[in-house]
Amino acid sequence: MSRPQDKIETQFERRGSLPPPGPVGRLVRLALGAMLLWALYVMLTDGLLLMSTRRVPRSVSFWVFVAIAFYLTPYVVNIGFTKNWRRRPQVFVAVTAGVLIAVDLLLFGSWWAPPLGVFVWAWLVYFSAHLGLSLVLSAVLRTPGCEMRAIPHLWTIISGRETPEHYCPGPLDRIDRWERRRLDGPSGG
Repeated sequence: MSRPQDKIETQFERRGSLPPPGPVGRLVRLALGAMLLWALYVMLTDGLLLMSTRRVPRSVSFWVFVAIAFYLTPYVVNIGFTKNWRRRPQVFVAVTAGVLIAVDLLLFGSWWAPPLGVFVWAWLVYFSAHLGLSLVLSAVLRTPGCEMRAIPHLWTIISGRETPEHYCPGPLDRIDRWERRRLDGPSGG
């Protein structure tokens, strides 16, 4: 089984080759998914109005969320859609934001204005919806490997058509491995 360590490469495994998460991993996924879906709700109810002004968001948590979303975007897109676009989704976000900053400066005299704000809002809505839903589904369905395979896993359950699994390259894998070691006992299996 291949284990890419923080590579933006997709290495999909055949169905049934990865273990599902245990109760702790599922609870962590559920909690993270609920937090992202709450962020999605906030963005859908208040976000567009706030983002479409010329006031730069001052919340540190907002900018931390933007940084995390930017870092995770290639994983969400590539693993979620069974693609191997490497950093292209991240480059798309960066280049689009750069072009919109130039547009904002030309049209509004400020680097943050409605064109950039609306784009950032739309990107964060997509990111929160896709990852949040995937995390919740992964917890409910016990999706093996990466939580971004939860929607394809659901498709497998509904349609009977197999979809590949993907090794989870992030911190959830460490939780899952810790939990498997605890459940397997000192003999290791």
